[in-house]
Amino acid sequence: MTRTLMKTALSALVLGLLATSVQAGYGRDGRGHGQAFKQSQAFSQQVNARQTRQTQRVETARRAGLLSRHDFRALTTEQHRIRAMERRFRADGIIDVREFQRLDRALDLAARNIRTQTLARNTRPGYGASHRFN
Repeated sequence: MTRTLMKTALSALVLGLLATSVQAGYGRDGRGHGQAFKQSQAFSQQVNARQTRQTQRVETARRAGLLSRHDFRALTTEQHRIRAMERRFRADGIIDVREFQRLDRALDLAARNIRTQTLARNTRPGYGASHRFN
């Protein structure tokens, strides 16, 4: 009875030590935490570059008169929401693949909205076309 109890306790102790040693060694060989951090930095740089380009596109379209005040505010608010989403995702220190995919989809939608809004104001009726149908 005591022999079985000792074996069980000893095996639990060995498993616990093994698990902590594996966890402590995670990332020492160039993989693990260091790799996740580098990947997170790359994700952040990509997201920030896209946001900067999109913000510049919105401001340029506004100065060119291709956006109304309402459209400009809507597109700017959308960019603020994406930045807030990025801040939430980065709160734990890294942006993982799923979070990057969500940010990427949000930026794709924002790019589509920018394109749609700027083209909507830029279209004019062709020669001989009536304004009432456009």
